[in-house]
Amino acid sequence: MIALCILAAIAGFAGLSLGMTRHQRDVLGRTLAPSSSLRWRIVGWTGLALSLLLAVVRDGAAMGTVYWLGELTVAALTVALSTTGLGSRA
Repeated sequence: MIALCILAAIAGFAGLSLGMTRHQRDVLGRTLAPSSSLRWRIVGWTGLALSLLLAVVRDGAAMGTVYWLGELTVAALTVALSTTGLGSRA
């Protein structure tokens, strides 16, 4: 369940990243239309909300939220390092 929560958070941060023009240029080599950027941001926030829901279901509201914040850190670091690597490669 922890892995699923982290994967949902990674998908969320990746979606939020692709909703930003700077990261679109780094990852895709071009910018997307504003409607596509909005869709990626919606996907991103949905992924983060899903990961919070999974953490709360797994460990309850108090401890689930604490664990979720730690899992968000891991997910954000993963996406940031991936985006940085893709940006320097392009």
